[in-house]
Amino acid sequence: MAETKLSERVMNRTWRKRLMTTVRRLPPLSPGWKGAAIALSGTAGILFLVQSYLLIGSRGPGDYVIGTAVFLLAIALISGGIAGLLHVAKRIPSRYIGPAIASFILLFISFIGPMTVMVIVTLSILAGCSLSGALVYRWMRGAYREAKTLKKTAAGIAAAVTAVMTIGIGTWLVDDGRAKLAKPYRLSVTKPAERYPAVLDNPAEPGPYPVRTLTYGSKDSYRAVFNAEDSLITEPVDGSAFVANWSSLRTKTFGFGPEAMPLNGLVWYPDGDGPFPLVMIVHGNHLATDYSDPGYAYLGELLASRGYIVVSIDENFLNTSPFDDLFMLNVLENENPARGWLMLEHLKVWEEWNGTEGNPFHGKADMSRIALIGHSRGGEAVTVAAAYNRLPASPENGGIAFDYGFGIRSVISLAGTDGQYEPAGRPTELTDLNYLALQGSHDMDVSSFAGAAQYSRIGFTPGSDYFKASVYIYGANHGQFNTVWGRSDAPGLGNLLYNRAQLIPQEEQLQAAKVLISSFLEATLYEKTEYRAIFQDLGHAREWLPDTMYIHDYADSRTTLVSTFDEDIDLTTTTLPGGQLIGEQLAEWKEEKVEMKFAPGPYSAVRLGWDRDRARGTPSYTIVLPDTGLAVPPDGSIVFSVADRSEAREEMTDLTVQVEDVHGNTASMPLSAAGGLLPMLEGGIVKWPLTSLMPTREPVFQTFAFRLSDFSRVNPAFQPERLSRIRLVFDKTAAGSIYLRDVGIRDDVAVSHADE
Repeated sequence: MAETKLSERVMNRTWRKRLMTTVRRLPPLSPGWKGAAIALSGTAGILFLVQSYLLIGSRGPGDYVIGTAVFLLAIALISGGIAGLLHVAKRIPSRYIGPAIASFILLFISFIGPMTVMVIVTLSILAGCSLSGALVYRWMRGAYREAKTLKKTAAGIAAAVTAVMTIGIGTWLVDDGRAKLAKPYRLSVTKPAERYPAVLDNPAEPGPYPVRTLTYGSKDSYRAVFNAEDSLITEPVDGSAFVANWSSLRTKTFGFGPEAMPLNGLVWYPDGDGPFPLVMIVHGNHLATDYSDPGYAYLGELLASRGYIVVSIDENFLNTSPFDDLFMLNVLENENPARGWLMLEHLKVWEEWNGTEGNPFHGKADMSRIALIGHSRGGEAVTVAAAYNRLPASPENGGIAFDYGFGIRSVISLAGTDGQYEPAGRPTELTDLNYLALQGSHDMDVSSFAGAAQYSRIGFTPGSDYFKASVYIYGANHGQFNTVWGRSDAPGLGNLLYNRAQLIPQEEQLQAAKVLISSFLEATLYEKTEYRAIFQDLGHAREWLPDTMYIHDYADSRTTLVSTFDEDIDLTTTTLPGGQLIGEQLAEWKEEKVEMKFAPGPYSAVRLGWDRDRARGTPSYTIVLPDTGLAVPPDGSIVFSVADRSEAREEMTDLTVQVEDVHGNTASMPLSAAGGLLPMLEGGIVKWPLTSLMPTREPVFQTFAFRLSDFSRVNPAFQPERLSRIRLVFDKTAAGSIYLRDVGIRDDVAVSHADE
């Protein structure tokens, strides 16, 4: 043993000697390379320290220092190893390669955003800092004192170029971007006041009830607000079956594991007898220690004053935590089911309180009138909750019994995700509830309209009375629906990549949310059907909504769908058996998955393109109705949804809508009579000149409705109840391309006064 230990000591001395010899043989860094390394390392290090503070500084100085130091040590080891490997093959000194690689990694993770943009910005900073640092350091060391005029001139030109480059990069980063001031299709322009007499009360105005507040939470909650003196106490619930990879660090941070998730909530409620509808709000993914649930107080205060009990629940412990997730190397997984399941567990508590004498909410909540509102991942969580609510057991584990069955009537998605969780591998298909999706054109997180996919999967049974709607808001972003999140959609310094100058002010985005959410709840929970008119035509809310551009879609259970284009691959048949589809002189005619920004959506439409200059006749598309099985009410409406898909078009598209009865009598109206088809709204979310590196437009569906009685006024011989054909005639806009879906007949026998 002694000989072995002696041998090991000799070998260790030999390796140390060889290592020191190798280090001594390394050529010294020239002044330029040394300056480059210092400038680059300093810049990257400062930016990283700022980013680290933005991500984990809220945890306190101890965790900030430890987390930052550990990550820097890891980066030093990785970059040093890579530099050593490259030293043999590279002529550039390894003592620059090491700082360069480390700086690249630090810069790359500091500017989290679109991949291509991240690479370009990182390489630009790398090059600018390296060149400027090299030149300045060489000049300080006198490298150009004895140089020839040509060399001095070249160095001066290089210095000027790098100075401009460095200043330009810095200016670009701190600038908010460029605002596109022109909004040619603002609501005030497309919806003139004379067409919309004021017959509705402003739903965003406070109501008659004084508002009271309360909190509830598990005992000894990790947040003191839920353990106030008058807080109600709830028992934690076991959510371990709904998450994976919950780290010990996460347990240490929050004080509990997945088997003891707390039920914490902020409550705004009306001071009155009730019972009142119950509205539950859930946030999405954000920094776990930058609490998101207070960010919906603007909704809580408004809705409570109008007669709703409003709860914003705490699910921050399911959110991203760079410290607990080892800087995203060991992240919490599969937590989306838990987000929805927890909402139902909260509702169980409310059901118990509602039936318990002596509880402040005894008899106050109407558990048959419930709405769920979700933001971001919460926008998907509310659909998961609605799906779980009707299941007898977990779709992934039959041993977990569900016994909910709450009266969830309405679901609202604010910039919601879709498809991050699919129960039993299937998308959430919901039937017989009301659904609203709001999305911003300048969303820098969920940058494609994911809520439109869930909208397409909302179905209704005959004889029910539900509707679904979507509203696409120009200039709205992801975060401004929450006052805590605000204008920053990316983590930390990543926001510097985005064109935030185009965003509408937060107070305008909050106002849009209040108008639309309050109107939706008035229509669906208080059954004030006149507020449906707002979602059929936003012109009814023109006096209250911010004056920006909107695209909206609407469908309800009173509609008999003739063709959705989802059922088969036959271009000539309708969804309703017995109908026929006919295209004439079209440049494009095919059914396909709708092409969204990054990939085809999970729903289909027919794609119609035309070019009158090349066609031999007038292009048209005809829907021939089935001979039997379709009752056409004379007071009904023809409805359909259209999306523009012409990339370069900035003008509205117009065409002729023509109807024909079984006797051949026809009547026509321009599409613009119901509002022209808006072009795809351009949302360049990355700053110029990198804007085009990300898609800037996508087709968003806009609903159109034409009353059959209006066609009778055009041609009194036309018999609406004997409707035979609906024809789109492309005779107004010379060329274009559109998507068409959800063609149907709506029974408007119960039209409200506001919709007259």
